[in-house]
Amino acid sequence: MQLVMHQESDSEFDELAKRLWDIAEETAPLVEAVTQLRLPEPAVIRLMTFDKWKKAHEESSLRRLHAEAAQLGVGPTAKLKAKLQRTAHLATRWTFWPMMMGEAVELVPGSPEMVIVPDALRHAGVLHDGRVLHKLLAHELTHLAQYAADRGAMWADQESYFPQQRGVADRAHMFLIEGHAYWADREITTKIFGEPVTTQEISPDASGQYRKLAERSMPKEVKAAQARSLDAITQLIAGQGLDAFNRVWRDRALVPTLAEAEQPARWIERMAAAR
Repeated sequence: MQLVMHQESDSEFDELAKRLWDIAEETAPLVEAVTQLRLPEPAVIRLMTFDKWKKAHEESSLRRLHAEAAQLGVGPTAKLKAKLQRTAHLATRWTFWPMMMGEAVELVPGSPEMVIVPDALRHAGVLHDGRVLHKLLAHELTHLAQYAADRGAMWADQESYFPQQRGVADRAHMFLIEGHAYWADREITTKIFGEPVTTQEISPDASGQYRKLAERSMPKEVKAAQARSLDAITQLIAGQGLDAFNRVWRDRALVPTLAEAEQPARWIERMAAAR
């Protein structure tokens, strides 16, 4: 397993990069052990300034939209709808970026990375919180392992601007992907600290901007959805085993539907029946 760190943020975060490297070396083997999934080779961690991160997302999202439109042969109406969707999605990112402590993203086709904007960690008040940084690394490295499990196929479905044409419009990819990552980071931080690390409570060092964003409806809705998905993944793995669960990365038909995300017991039953 090879880890690579790119420090492209301000020099004041050089020490943070070194600390994250140490934490990554500790958590990466646990990600593979807990999930029974391999990390990509190499597993890349990139620290970026907000401006670099913003530009990279603008460029990669536009590139993905055009490439997918050409691949699927979509018409002008569908492409216009996708362009509007891209604009709205980016606007949401620019608004809520202080709440994005880290993300697993494919800024370059075929090259998944864990990206951290240190200023977002500062807004969240966790820049020096070792426990939260362990949770962050465990969570986002799990996303990289998910990518490697099916060579990015599920990421492509999740990020698609044309889900109807792909035949995945009824699938709840985020429910699966995030629930699994929260399950994994809980297991990993428990192994390290003897108890799970949570970020349910806002840090007393969080900025005013972060606190105002946290009071808006979208973060609250996201948090509730994450809790539902974590409960479902926990129940599924406990009841059917990790091997049975990990079939979902090899069989797209097992991805939960939007209806099953609202009633997870239905998805758990369907997974059991497919064994």
